[in-house]
Amino acid sequence: MKTSNPAFTKFLDQKFIPLAPKAKLGITVLLILLPVVAFYFAFFQPKSEKIQQLTSQKSTLEGQIREVKARAADLAKFEAELAEAENRFLDMAALLPKENEIPKLLTDISALGRGVGLDFLTFKPLPEVPRDFYAEIPISINVRGPFHNMGAFFDQVSKLERIVTVSNVKMTAPQKEGGEMLLNSDCQLVTYRFTNVELPKEPKK
Repeated sequence: MKTSNPAFTKFLDQKFIPLAPKAKLGITVLLILLPVVAFYFAFFQPKSEKIQQLTSQKSTLEGQIREVKARAADLAKFEAELAEAENRFLDMAALLPKENEIPKLLTDISALGRGVGLDFLTFKPLPEVPRDFYAEIPISINVRGPFHNMGAFFDQVSKLERIVTVSNVKMTAPQKEGGEMLLNSDCQLVTYRFTNVELPKEPKK
């Protein structure tokens, strides 16, 4: 196997001092490797560093994409939960009469009492009590009639589409009139009006 080019060796002998074969071989190898080394540092190494940089950026971007997708999934879930909460809120708000519906509701309550045979001695709406997003509308009533009729009245009031509660029920001792045992009952009915207004918070002391 030849270790050097005779023509190249002769060129070295003519231009430079005669060299030993091993030295000539070393110079030959060095001259062959120089372009390779130059190519590595001039082209390959910068491109390799660029590839590593792009690979790192790719990994970072992939992580950001995964994070964005996770946030998008959470956002979609949040929007669905918000829509469900809004629907529940609207359903509940529908159970609270609006201001212009209050007179009709009071008329309906009075009609229910008369429909089961009660006499209204007093039927007095009281001042509203504001709450967060709604207002309480208390109604003081005094009715007279048979005990079972009063039970039927309160039962029908509880089944109204609009929310009406009964509280502070006080009954007098029954008295027999016209073959029936009649009694008087004082109570307070409370209905609610949707306001969508949050009350101002009291400053902390």
